[in-house]
Amino acid sequence: MTKYFTLIAIIAFRIFFHPGYSANAKVPFTSLQDTPHYIKQTAGLLNVNATISKNKVFLNWVVSENETADMFEVEKSEDGKNFSLAAIVFGTDNAKDESYQFYEKAKFKKIFYRIKLINKNKQTAYSTLIEVSLKA
Repeated sequence: MTKYFTLIAIIAFRIFFHPGYSANAKVPFTSLQDTPHYIKQTAGLLNVNATISKNKVFLNWVVSENETADMFEVEKSEDGKNFSLAAIVFGTDNAKDESYQFYEKAKFKKIFYRIKLINKNKQTAYSTLIEVSLKA
C-alpha cells in the first residue's frame, strides 16, 4: 500500500507543482527546428528560346520564383559581344513559375539576344546567348 501511495504522491507532485503549470513560471523557449527559417529564393531563368515567324523574332522565357523578379532587360547584339538594350519587360507578382515573351521585327540576318534578370533585391543574372539566323 505504501508503494502505491508513494507512486501517486510522486505523480501528483509532478503534475501540480511542475513549473510549467504555475502562472508565473519562466520556462525557457526552445525551438523544435534544427534548420534555419525559410529564406525566399531569388528568381532564376529556367528556359529561354527564340522562334522566327512572319519576319518577327519571338523570345520566350520561363522564370522560377517569379514573385521575386523585378524586371527583365532584353539585350541584342550583331556580334555577340557588344549588346544594346532592346526592351524592358516588367515582372508580375504571380508566385511560382511564370512565362514571358518579347518580339520585334527581324532586321538582321544574324542577331544575338540575352535576357538580364533583375530581382527585387537588385541581384542580376544573365541568360545564355540566343543566336537567331534568318534564312536568305
